[in-house]
Amino acid sequence: MTPLERALAKALTEVVIRLDLSDDDAITPEATMEVLQPVIALLQDLPKQDRQALADLINKIAQQETDPDRQLTAWETPETLGLLA
Repeated sequence: MTPLERALAKALTEVVIRLDLSDDDAITPEATMEVLQPVIALLQDLPKQDRQALADLINKIAQQETDPDRQLTAWETPETLGLLA
């Protein structure tokens, strides 16, 4: 993966973490899904090999997380984004 791809994967993971861990009063689960649905749809158009590569990269990012809540959400991100389908 290139530095650009790594940065984009980290940014995407950060967005998912922040949405998931935000207070439901700040952003509802429904609003979270409205934000993520177009992203999920775009990622579904990628070849399976690319989705797997992105999932692997996100898992590496998850390994680097030191906060347990953030790490758990990062580990769940590939599934949340439909990369493992």
